[in-house]
Amino acid sequence: DNIRVLDWIIRRVNNEDVADVSPVGLLPKKGSINLDGLNVDWDKLISIPKDYWASDIDETLKWLDEQLGDDLPQDIRKEIQKQKDRLSQP
Repeated sequence: DNIRVLDWIIRRVNNEDVADVSPVGLLPKKGSINLDGLNVDWDKLISIPKDYWASDIDETLKWLDEQLGDDLPQDIRKEIQKQKDRLSQP
């Protein structure tokens, strides 16, 4: 079943229009992954509430701070902050 996602990745790398922009990055467009033979609810599968993402970012940053402290590259901190900013937009 992993070939379904690999197929999507290859199509994405080949610049096919198979992704939507989201605050957390590019997500597969509805229908862009072959789900034949699977019993899944696409909308439920692909939706993760913003409050979950915000909490996850805070936990990730806390873990990075505990593990790396001042050794965490500033570029990573900046990217995490950019993601937090995107999530806070309506």
